[in-house]
Amino acid sequence: SVVAGGDDVGDLSAISVGQARNTLVLVESEGVLESHSKFLEMIRGNAAKYGGEVDVRVAWDGGAKEIVLSKWGRWVYDSLVLLAPEAERLGGQSLSAAVADFVEAGHSAVLVGSESMSDETRKAAANCGVQFSDASRVADPFHTAAFDSEVIEASNFLSGAGAKGVLSARATARPVLWRGVGAHVAPSNPLAFSALRGSATAFCPTAKGALSKKKTNLVKFTGTDLSLVSLVQARNNARVAVTGSMAMLSDELFAKEDVSSNKIFAEDVTSWVLGYKSLLRSHGLAHRLTESGETQDVYRIKDGLSVSMRVEEWSAAQQRWLPHKPAASGPIQVELTMLDPHLRTNFKTDKEVRAFEPPTFSERRSNVRSLIQSFIFGAVCGHGVCDI
Repeated sequence: SVVAGGDDVGDLSAISVGQARNTLVLVESEGVLESHSKFLEMIRGNAAKYGGEVDVRVAWDGGAKEIVLSKWGRWVYDSLVLLAPEAERLGGQSLSAAVADFVEAGHSAVLVGSESMSDETRKAAANCGVQFSDASRVADPFHTAAFDSEVIEASNFLSGAGAKGVLSARATARPVLWRGVGAHVAPSNPLAFSALRGSATAFCPTAKGALSKKKTNLVKFTGTDLSLVSLVQARNNARVAVTGSMAMLSDELFAKEDVSSNKIFAEDVTSWVLGYKSLLRSHGLAHRLTESGETQDVYRIKDGLSVSMRVEEWSAAQQRWLPHKPAASGPIQVELTMLDPHLRTNFKTDKEVRAFEPPTFSERRSNVRSLIQSFIFGAVCGHGVCDI
């Protein structure tokens, strides 16, 4: 027989309501406060808009060692923005360990590297599934900025149905000006993906400026396999952005709005990572026999079952939950597993119903309506228990 899962898949909304997040920004030196003032202003502006606070610390004067990330078993900060590529310690422990603990606790981070980044920064990125190249900065002779031969114009943006959840049309209207170290995201990693890739002619050159002959570099750090901005959506709701370009976020390149989309691109990516957009919650998971509509604790093999749930998306602009429309961001999948997944299929939008908002998120019932996602299937024959 097949044992059905519970009727509640959990509430993903607790991290988003009000969106008042306390963010720690660690910068390399006081010079970064000036060279990246517009990016820091953007972080402060978004935090202030939703009632959050931003704490900016300088790493070089020992500020990183004095930082307290957690106190009495509770995290002091909700998000990390690390503009200190050479940092090795954070909050009394190694940088990579601190970032790993922070992300594993369900919090989000922006990690920025550079040509002189520390081994700890590389390790922190690797822990998130992003491997930085050991070679020098990325070169692309066919997509070089007119004002600087070391700056490339990158326009190979994230595409597909899910891209709209991260990047707006304005962010992809112009190329991103980028200078730094490339990275690689393994295709086998289902949680990591690239928001910005290199073009077919991009590569990570050797110290002599030539293309590396090492097989590893040829496979990972050339062409469209080269990731310039990598994103991670963890299963615990944490989000991470990794890039090897401090220059991409600098005032110098932000100011070139007539030829680039650096500022808009950076705002879209940080808004996604820090949880200001593309947040979903699901509730009302239900299962029943297709023919009779009866809900049971145990179903027999080959019974026709119907599974449905409600999915809503948080609107930062309206500060409320709205029906999530999968057609715009790609299908929602449901998976039935034994030891390994043996049935994976997409939900389809079934009908619209009135949503229920618990008092935690609203003083009164809202008129927001929710879309029910459902699918119908036959329980698969097999040895063992099947969970939804």
